[in-house]
Amino acid sequence: MQSRRQIWLYPMFQVPLMLMLGCLILAALFSLLGWGRPTVGVAIALDLSSSTQGAVRQEEIAAVKSYLAENQSLKNQNQIRVFGFASNVQALTNEFITDSQAVERQLDRALQDTQLQRQLGGGTNINLAIQQVTNALSSLETNRCRELLLVTDGEADVSQTVVDGAINQGVKINAVVLGGKDAVQIRQATASTNGIYLNGEAGNLKALFTDEFFTSFNSNKRWLTFWLSCAFICAMWAIALPLDRWLFQGLMKLDMTLAGQLALGNALFWTVVTALVVWRIFGLPFGSAC
Repeated sequence: MQSRRQIWLYPMFQVPLMLMLGCLILAALFSLLGWGRPTVGVAIALDLSSSTQGAVRQEEIAAVKSYLAENQSLKNQNQIRVFGFASNVQALTNEFITDSQAVERQLDRALQDTQLQRQLGGGTNINLAIQQVTNALSSLETNRCRELLLVTDGEADVSQTVVDGAINQGVKINAVVLGGKDAVQIRQATASTNGIYLNGEAGNLKALFTDEFFTSFNSNKRWLTFWLSCAFICAMWAIALPLDRWLFQGLMKLDMTLAGQLALGNALFWTVVTALVVWRIFGLPFGSAC
């Protein structure tokens, strides 16, 4: 062992180490420059039933406008359309567009319509809201992630047929239930479509829109996870020689053949486990980023 070359002179150590550094550099670049962020279409469905009149409704509108303000900071902005629902569903903006200022003007104009509340009714038909907003999102191009953001202050039944329709159209159902209630069926609908479910107070709605939903919708975390996991795998191969020579042969006094098998087995084990975890839990970034 004393006569062997130093570990860092072997290609089996040098190559994985260089690959690990390359993966870490790519992870840093993707994080800093926002590479790999998905193109997104967002339909926001606001509960405008009789129970949300007053301060709650004002917070809903303010939260939408905070999302629109954040959207302006993106190079590739979200396409956004806003809906209101109660017993019925009404589009509050004309179409999915990336111009946040135009969306805000259309929203203000719709809310000033004195006939809006009469057209919406006074109930809370969440099934109809999800169904119609899903249909609207289905018109977006297939390479755009489809996010439905539902805001309501009450619990309601959600039909499995409606949820299946969202799944078939590639729509994620995301929801905020105001008042700290646990709306079980809404939560199950978000889980079935891999969406986000949150409880909150109306006063925190702006923060939830910007810090939770906007950040999640426009995240390139799949790419970050991919490059960091690749760096970890390369690190496991880079330490194969140190494990072989210093731990298994040096400290544990194992036979050279057995020590080499254990070192390579360790690298292979972590390669397979890491790849499976990334694939099954986080998803691969290739193809669709949604």
